[in-house]
Amino acid sequence: MKTHFKLSALAACALALVTGAQAAGPLLLNNNPANLQPLRWDTSQGAIKVYTDIGAFSRKNDGTVFLSEAQANKITAFGLKQWSSVASSTWRAETDPAKFTPFSQVPSIGVDVNDGATASLVYGHYNEGGFYVIYDVDGRVLEEFFGVPRDQVLGIAMPEIAEDRDGDGYPDTIVKATAVMNGWMVDHEAPPAGQRSQPPADVDGARYAGIFTHEFGHAINLSHSQTNGQLAYMSMPGYGGDLYPGVAGCVAPVHHWLKGPNASHIDPKHIETMFPFIDSHNVAKGRSAGYEMSTVDRADDIAGISNLYPSADYFSKTGSIAGTLTLKDGRTGYSGINIIARNVKDPLGDAISVMSGDQTQGQIGPDGRFRINNLKAGEIYKIYTEEISRGGYPTQPTMMMSQPEYWNEGESNDPHADTPCLAGAIKAEAGVTKTANLIFNGHTDGVQYSFLTAGYLTSLSDDGQRAGGVVGQDTPFVWDAQTGPRLLPQELDLLASALSTITGDGRQMLVEANFDGETQWDPDGNPFTLKQMALWNYQTHALTPLGALSNHCDSWGGHISSVGWGMNRKGSAAVGFSTYENADGSCGEFNSQLGTLGVVPYLWTADKGGRALRLDGLNMDWMPWIRAAGVSADGGVVVGQGNGENAYAWIKEGAPIDLTALTGAYVADLVSNDGLRVPLATERGVLLWNPTQGTGPSAFRSINAPKYCIDFPFPSWDGIDHCKVEGAAWVEANYGVPEQQLNGISDDGRVIIARVGSFFTSIAGFMWAEDLGWISLNDFFRKQGVVEAEKYGMENPIAINGPGNTLVGGVTGLQMTWHVDMKQVYVCEGGANNLVAFPAQAAAKVKGGARLGRCEIN
Repeated sequence: MKTHFKLSALAACALALVTGAQAAGPLLLNNNPANLQPLRWDTSQGAIKVYTDIGAFSRKNDGTVFLSEAQANKITAFGLKQWSSVASSTWRAETDPAKFTPFSQVPSIGVDVNDGATASLVYGHYNEGGFYVIYDVDGRVLEEFFGVPRDQVLGIAMPEIAEDRDGDGYPDTIVKATAVMNGWMVDHEAPPAGQRSQPPADVDGARYAGIFTHEFGHAINLSHSQTNGQLAYMSMPGYGGDLYPGVAGCVAPVHHWLKGPNASHIDPKHIETMFPFIDSHNVAKGRSAGYEMSTVDRADDIAGISNLYPSADYFSKTGSIAGTLTLKDGRTGYSGINIIARNVKDPLGDAISVMSGDQTQGQIGPDGRFRINNLKAGEIYKIYTEEISRGGYPTQPTMMMSQPEYWNEGESNDPHADTPCLAGAIKAEAGVTKTANLIFNGHTDGVQYSFLTAGYLTSLSDDGQRAGGVVGQDTPFVWDAQTGPRLLPQELDLLASALSTITGDGRQMLVEANFDGETQWDPDGNPFTLKQMALWNYQTHALTPLGALSNHCDSWGGHISSVGWGMNRKGSAAVGFSTYENADGSCGEFNSQLGTLGVVPYLWTADKGGRALRLDGLNMDWMPWIRAAGVSADGGVVVGQGNGENAYAWIKEGAPIDLTALTGAYVADLVSNDGLRVPLATERGVLLWNPTQGTGPSAFRSINAPKYCIDFPFPSWDGIDHCKVEGAAWVEANYGVPEQQLNGISDDGRVIIARVGSFFTSIAGFMWAEDLGWISLNDFFRKQGVVEAEKYGMENPIAINGPGNTLVGGVTGLQMTWHVDMKQVYVCEGGANNLVAFPAQAAAKVKGGARLGRCEIN
């Protein structure tokens, strides 16, 4: 007796609309860790039997039939014939509609499948095995059984049941597959006369046939692929940007089949069937991308099915290229990068893609291996790397850890010797596998730019080897250079503090924890425990409470009574804000003395515990919150802000100093460890304040700020390049100095990191260093030869370590963090490259006439 394995519905692939659809590798593996293999149909027993739904496939708005059961069967036969006619593959299914078995003749089904209840008669049951096609006339199967919107998903297909025929306990042979096709999305109405925006009716379903063929590919066990589809659907100047049939800067772009420059439109015939998006609606010049994707005539799709079900002479008649993609160390394999081979003479018509690691799909860890088959003997090919643009893939797509590049005979990690456009030619030979190993470019000395983890790392230990962070909305985690990222113990039920600030030695981190175990209830009757700021010990997991001014007042429904925002390097002083109670026991807000203030600034020190900072003398009108954000080593200098636009300071817990009134500052979040430098963001630039010198003019020093047009661009809403037309002075006079979000400061205050700009103009990451001034991080990376930073760079530096030589950050809005080790940087001195320590030695060298960066880079 064979053992049936029901395959997870999560493995199903949905096709989505380009205007609104989610091959080289397999879709499903057998999951045997000792012998990973793709699931396959048994092709030795003749054509696979096909079962089809009964009833109409698509209806017009008035309820009359547009595409009948018979017409749908013809489309099914067409799609199956495309895959069954591949000469280099042994996969065959029944393609004569007269020989399809209708559901009415399957005893375990027997009805028209048109909703969730009737769909349950097909899914999850062996029935009679074979290939089942559901015609979902109004999208109810998709919505009721799969829970997906009928106006966003065109079809879902998957191998559904497999058997273990070799006795190893793992499924290996597909015995049943099911596809559901969404008839509700068929273009079933003729547009009104003169109406050009509405697509014509899809007579006979010729355009929708692309969805059938695509979904049947998944049922065969083919994954998605990206070869030419990204060019046809996503390459648009001014929208998604230019995309290339090769490495950008080495070949000319090719554009969307309908949009962009006419001369560079791709012919839709080049779109591979298994690309994860489809346009089944538009018709232009008598051409339809939906129809073109219904045919299996592209080298990529032919390779996909032939790799799984090879004919006896497939490998002996065609050539192959195999290799491994590794990180710049040349050893560590890297999965999830698209690798494309293009025929030099016919780069669009003869192209095949694979993903690194697609034969193991992450089940054995990082795997950079790849193999490209079905190359025409005697033809010359070039291969290159690119990221997957969009879509679902069983091998997790990953970010390019370097610059895209071609393979060449001298492949190395040296970006100067192994430039991206340096391409080696590989001549395909019948029955021969050529080797082409790819290595990411990147220097192993100098500045090191490394992707660390999804989530925000928001603080760094002094050695840069440990960091605190947050993932999701409020889940704290810690990253360690030795062990990687990990969540804090779940049994402690912790929330992240504002910045998950970590101590200099990396042993303690600010969190939010509950200590009394008392259950409270929100207005909706939901239970919660009130949390307050605390210190979590990395080694012992012990928690140290840092207190709050109230043990029952909730901060704006956040179930928190105090929030830690900043801490000194030793963990002996921490600041943030706390809820408070009025004299009558009620929670803050609308207090006669504090006005509308909901939370107050809070200071905790190891010797005195927690207390509120003074607010006397401040204008409390329309002030909802004030928080303390930075504290010096001795706790004597505290800075903070109120309502996002007022900057304050407290010296030795005295009366607050209104820095906004004094300087126009709108941010005061940082203070150096010794308390001698407080950077203030103002509308005129950044000021450095030395609190020991009082509040007179001599206590403040301007260090300027990055400027529009000079340091980074000023894209305008009106499409005019005002930097070029009116000039930098005009832009500054009319739009001022870019906003500065100061995010981190070194212990000695000689290095500051900032995000500069706004969502309405542009955003860039900058670093200020004493004697070096403001430095664009992306320009810094470029001059240091950090090619890994070319695509993502760092527009949002978040935290810097105490010595000021390591930082973490990323891209605004993305929970992703990169780590930058800049302990050693290059300066060009006397025409020679020299590695020096950053920041002090680098600053001294530049002050003496050297240039920051490598000599060979302008």
